[in-house]
Amino acid sequence: MPLFSVIIPLYNKENYIQETIESVLQQTFTDFELLVVNDASSDSSASIVSKIKDDRIQLLENSSNLGLSATRNHGISKASGNIIALLDADDTWLPTFLHTIKNLFESFPEAHIFGTDYIESYPTQALTPHKNLDASLQGNSFLVTDFFDASMFQPIFVQSCIAFKKEITNNTVVFNPAITFAEDIDFYIKFGSKYRIAYHFEALAKVRFEVPNQMTRTTIANKTLPDLNQYEELALSNLSLKKYLDLYRYIFAILYRLENAIPQQQKMLEKIDYNNLTAKQRFLLKSPRFVLLFLKRIKGFLLKRNIRVTSF
Repeated sequence: MPLFSVIIPLYNKENYIQETIESVLQQTFTDFELLVVNDASSDSSASIVSKIKDDRIQLLENSSNLGLSATRNHGISKASGNIIALLDADDTWLPTFLHTIKNLFESFPEAHIFGTDYIESYPTQALTPHKNLDASLQGNSFLVTDFFDASMFQPIFVQSCIAFKKEITNNTVVFNPAITFAEDIDFYIKFGSKYRIAYHFEALAKVRFEVPNQMTRTTIANKTLPDLNQYEELALSNLSLKKYLDLYRYIFAILYRLENAIPQQQKMLEKIDYNNLTAKQRFLLKSPRFVLLFLKRIKGFLLKRNIRVTSF
């Protein structure tokens, strides 16, 4: 039985999957199995995987296109390792990623979730977004005191640099297959409110942005988003969680406004506490759509010049 089960959900990523798999095979820690779950790709993605010869690789197939959540769940159900490590099919790991997660697993037995920092990789540059963590912790491993507070502004990790003990998946649906946008946010709330998290503050994953067929590039008006309201009762005893919920209500509402999906925007804001938003965020929520579109273009212009701006 391997220590790690690495799960890669695959859908039409023929230009990236080879590099992604190679980043796993080049890990300095080698006690893992690699489950690539093909979600009925229509390109040559699966063929590329099948040509890579390594006994640790298993290529699993969905009979039809089931979506990201169901595909991840399929991989988790077939995993035999004690630790599940997720990696998207267009992202890569630095060679010491799994070794670092193993060190977290051994150093913090009370933790069930493990993660590292990451690099955002764009077509013209790479950036490491600022985190709501003390800069003096850079390069160190530690238990995260308050996950939701640490994840305000920018997530401290994303799905391609997270791992968790398989035992937390027992008798529960890990990723809600009904959710078709921001599945990760539902995962973070569901499990981040229940389990301790160990973190290594060093970027050991490269996460691609502005990739074709990427969920972050699609519109959301016809998508199913996480039901943030279902966590309101839990947030009554967790003020950081309440702020986190309101942060994503704000983010989703802005996305709806950009698409001119006003009914969805209004519904998203029904339970928001505006006191949990910054003055800048409250201003943007009240701004006309043309202002938001203009600011989005400015943000893209600056990003191409290695300047990353946010509304946080």
